[in-house]
Amino acid sequence: MAITMPRTVIEALGEEAAADFAHWFETILRERTVSRDEHRQILSRLDVLERVVSDLVVEVRELRREMNERFDRMSERFDRMYERMLVMTRWTVGTLALFGTAITILLAISQFVK
Repeated sequence: MAITMPRTVIEALGEEAAADFAHWFETILRERTVSRDEHRQILSRLDVLERVVSDLVVEVRELRREMNERFDRMSERFDRMYERMLVMTRWTVGTLALFGTAITILLAISQFVK
């Protein structure tokens, strides 16, 4: 790809400087540009990546939904277990109080009988 300089640049810089400038500019363009085919390849790869990322976003949303459902079920189980433990604790305290009362009454009766 040879770059031809406009006549005004050649007149302003001179033949040799214009040729050097054209060579330098051509080298810079070659280093920093991509061809149309490379650009199309990059775009097609980006399209593929975009689809993959969008699929991953959907999967992550689904996973978060499932995790939230499981955490909700676990919370319900913990709530039920707490209620059961509370009921069992009340029964235990009540039973101990009943036995304590019964023993106290028996001891009081035994004191009066003596």
